Amino acid sequence: MYFHEDMVARAVEQSGLRGVLAEGIIEAGDEALGERMLKESVKFAENFNGYADGRVTAFLGPHAVYSCSRELLGKIREKASELNVGVHIHLAESRDMVKGFEEKHGLSEVEFLNNIGFLNSDVLAAHCINLSTRDMQILSRQGVNVAYNPVANMKLGLGVPKVKDLMGLGVNVGLGTDGAASNNTLDMFETMKVAALAQKALYSNPKVLSAYEVLRMATVNGAKGLGLEEVGSLEVGKKADIILINLSKPHLKPLHNIYASMVYSARASDVETVIVNGKILMENRKVKSLDESLVMEKAEKAAFNLLSR
Repeated sequence: MYFHEDMVARAVEQSGLRGVLAEGIIEAGDEALGERMLKESVKFAENFNGYADGRVTAFLGPHAVYSCSRELLGKIREKASELNVGVHIHLAESRDMVKGFEEKHGLSEVEFLNNIGFLNSDVLAAHCINLSTRDMQILSRQGVNVAYNPVANMKLGLGVPKVKDLMGLGVNVGLGTDGAASNNTLDMFETMKVAALAQKALYSNPKVLSAYEVLRMATVNGAKGLGLEEVGSLEVGKKADIILINLSKPHLKPLHNIYASMVYSARASDVETVIVNGKILMENRKVKSLDESLVMEKAEKAAFNLLSR
């Protein structure tokens, strides 16, 4: 989510990766701004859904219930259904924002969205930290998918969502990193470990959220939440999106339980080969689809250029 997603889509095309992208929509009290951003988000979805041989999937991206009006959210819901695309939204992230919204509207963010018919199984709700039991029940009933972003939530001091409760109600919960500004490494292996540890600490129970459950959250559940059920697991008929991990590392020995090793010991640097759509993008740690050194050089120059303005 956010801006210049057309350029992100082109980067996905060049890299050979798969991406689910949403051009952000923020109104913030400015109706004309909201309408313009909705138009841009719809245009992006129309132009890029299915782009790059189907590797790009487009969503509509309303920032949050507090930054988009009821009327705008209604239009977004209508357009998403019309275009048959998903919706990505931040939900119940900040305790202060949630409290302020409830004081203004007399409803929680989840109750508000449910009342206007916004919630559906095509909605991916990020964060979901500050939820009541009733909120969780609504998300479950409407089939809403949740993206749990433990590293970013902890870095920003926002709290920890009650994932065990959500999953116990049948809510599909996947894992996310959030953006670089609130995470830095965007490392899914780090995310798996922190996700598990945070839940064990929250519930004061070492048995909460097993390594196997966390690995499923990072793969199958995430794919389902993004509407990409043709990937996420190795099965006949599914697309070949695969990573190969080098298990011959000191920190991965002895190998007693593969799930525990993946969640608690493995690192992103242990991934040696990446395959997307059956095409090898990285082999023996060598990126084949891009000039890695040139990309890093350009990124650093762009960052310093922005900071100097």
